[in-house]
Amino acid sequence: MFKPKYSMFFDMHTMQKCPDVGHNFDAADFASELHKAGVELVGFHAKCNQGFCYFDTQKGIRHPSLKPGHDLFGDVVRECNKLGIQVSAYFNCGLSYENALEHTDWCRIGLDGNIMHPEIFDIGWVTPYMRTMCPNSPWREYLLDLIREVRDKYPVAGFLFDSFNVFPCICPHCIAKMREAGLNPDCKEDVIAFARRTTVSFAEDISAMLEPRKNGLLTYFLGVSTLENACIGSYLECECLPNSPGWGYDYLPLYARYLRNVAEFDCPILNMTGRFNTWGDFGSLRTQEAVEYDMFLGLANGMRPNIGDHLHPRGDLFRSVFERIGNVYRKIKPYDPWFENAASAVDMAIIVPKSLGRTPAFVGFTRMLSELRMQFDFIPAKADWSKYSLIILADNVELDDLLKEKLEKYLASGGKVIATGTSGLDVEKGAFGFEKAWGCRYIGKSKHNPAYFKLDEKYADEMPDIPLATYTDGVEVQVLDGEVAGEVIAPYYNLQWDGVYSYFYTPPAEFSGEPFLVFTEQCAYCSFPLGTSYYNQTSPDLRKVLEIMLRRFLPQPLTSADKKLPSFARVFVTDKTDCRIVHLLNYLPDLRGKSLMVEDSLPLTGVKVSCRLDGKKAKNVFLAPEKTAIDYTVSGDRVEFCMPESYGYAMVVIETE
Repeated sequence: MFKPKYSMFFDMHTMQKCPDVGHNFDAADFASELHKAGVELVGFHAKCNQGFCYFDTQKGIRHPSLKPGHDLFGDVVRECNKLGIQVSAYFNCGLSYENALEHTDWCRIGLDGNIMHPEIFDIGWVTPYMRTMCPNSPWREYLLDLIREVRDKYPVAGFLFDSFNVFPCICPHCIAKMREAGLNPDCKEDVIAFARRTTVSFAEDISAMLEPRKNGLLTYFLGVSTLENACIGSYLECECLPNSPGWGYDYLPLYARYLRNVAEFDCPILNMTGRFNTWGDFGSLRTQEAVEYDMFLGLANGMRPNIGDHLHPRGDLFRSVFERIGNVYRKIKPYDPWFENAASAVDMAIIVPKSLGRTPAFVGFTRMLSELRMQFDFIPAKADWSKYSLIILADNVELDDLLKEKLEKYLASGGKVIATGTSGLDVEKGAFGFEKAWGCRYIGKSKHNPAYFKLDEKYADEMPDIPLATYTDGVEVQVLDGEVAGEVIAPYYNLQWDGVYSYFYTPPAEFSGEPFLVFTEQCAYCSFPLGTSYYNQTSPDLRKVLEIMLRRFLPQPLTSADKKLPSFARVFVTDKTDCRIVHLLNYLPDLRGKSLMVEDSLPLTGVKVSCRLDGKKAKNVFLAPEKTAIDYTVSGDRVEFCMPESYGYAMVVIETE
C-alpha cells in the first residue's frame, strides 16, 4: 500500500448553475504545480455532494457544463501519474443533490417526517445537507456502481468516502428493515441505533467490494468512528481546520493522541487541514505559520501532512496557493529522517471508554496536561494498559465489565490511577467499583452549587489563600482510608430562584467536612470533574490541583521546561532506535473576534528543557535538521539543555547509546 508523506486534497462541490466547469483546466499544468510543491498524493473529486460526476461515467450524472467527452478526473489521474503523483478518488456518499431531486424516494426522511433537514449543524437552509440520501434505498446500489466504475477504469491509489453521518431515517425502506429486525420505528432510540448500524453496514459493503488491504487501496470513511474505520478501512485521517471554532486548536492534539493508538496494523495517518479558513471558503489563504503549526504538530504525533484546497470550477490555478504549500513542505522535508518510524514516548494514558468525542472532560485534560508538558495518550479501553505508569479516568468514566477487568488487573500490577468526578462509578450498584483504591465511598451528587475547595496547608505555597471555585457540579464522597488533601467548602446558599429572590451572589461559608481531594497508595481522586471545570473556566488553580495529583505518582515526568516557555507552547517526545527526540512548538492561536488565528512564529531561544532518558545514555544533543550542537548536562536519568536561537518549531535530537 502506498504511504504518502505529502498530500493535498481538492474540494470541488460544483453547483448546477456553474456554466464553465473545467473549461480552463490544464491537467498537465495542475500536476506540474503539485510536483513543484512536493505533493505525492492528491485527493480529487470523482463525485461531489451535488451529485455530479467528473469522470467518464456510464451510470452517473455528469456536470452539465463539462464539455462533451471531457474526462476531468481521468485527465488528473493520467497527468499526475506521469510525474509519480498518486490520486485518491473522492466520493460523497451521504449527499447527492441531483439524485435527490430525481429520486425523492432515495432521500432520508427525518424523525419529524420532513425530507429536508435545514436544522442540521445549525447552519440554516443554505447548506448541502438540505437533502440527505438513505443507504437503505436504491441509492446504495447506484453508488456502489459508480465506485466500481472508478475502480475498474482508473489506476487510483485509493478512495476517500465522505458524509457517512448517522442521520435517523423513517423512510419506507428503513421502516421495513427496522420491522424485519424487530425494532420499533416509533421509538427514537431504535431509529438512531438502526441508522448507525445502517451507516456502518454501507461502509462495510464498500470495503468488501474494494478489499482495500488486499488490493493496496487507501480507503477511509469520513463520519464512521475511528475504531470502525480501523476495521473497515486501510488508513486513518483527521480532518481539522483549527482556526474554525467548530474544531478549534484543542481538536488535533486530542485526536492525534488517539489515532496513533487505534489501528492494529501499520497504516498511514493523514492530518488534513486547509489553506482556507473553512470549507466552502474560496477567498482565504491562511498564513504559512498557521499551516506549518498544524503540520508540525501532526508530524510530532506520527501523522503525515494533507492540506486541503478548493479547485475553482473553471479550473483556474492560483499559483500563490501552491507556492505557500510548497514552502511549508520544503520546510518540513529536511526533518523527515527523524520523523520516519518514530514512536511517541509517553508516561500516561487517558481512557476512552466508548468512542472519542470533543467532550469538555477530554478537552480540559488535553489542555491541562499539555500546559504542564506531560506526555500522554488517549487509548480505547480494550488497549494494552501495561506500558503506562499512570492511567487517568477523566470526569465521568463509568465502569462496565471490560473496564472493571482492565482496572483490576492494572491495579494488581501496581499501576497508579487518577480519577475525577464520577469516574469509577458502577451505575447499577450506585457505588465506586474500587472503593479501597479510591479511598472513599460514593454518597451521591454534591449538594453544593456552587462549590468551593481548599487544599491542605502543605500546599499553601502553591495555592492562593482563598476558597477556590470548582465551576462544576461534583459528587459527595465519604473518606474511608485515604489521605484527605483538600476539602469542599459550602456556599451560604445555593444558586437558585425561590419565587421571590434570585440567589446569584453565593459566597463561600464554611468547610463542609466533605473530601475534595483524596490520596491512597495507588490512586488520586478528586470529587469534582477537573477536566470539565477547566474547560468551563481555565483557572490555573485547577490545573495546579492536577499537577499536585500527578506529582504524587510521577515525580520525574518525561519532559519539563522552565517558565520561558509560555503555557500555549507545546512539547512532544518521540523515540527512534538510536535517539530520543523533543519537539517544541511555540505558536500562539489568538482569538480575533469569532475566529482563531496563528500569525507568528515565536522565539524558543533560551528555554531550558529537561528530558528523562529512561536508562539510556546520552552521547550527543543537536538541533535538527542542521545538526547544530547543543551544550547539555546529565543529572541522574535526565538530560538538560538550553535552546539555541529558534522560532516556532524546533526539533532537538538526543542521540543515545
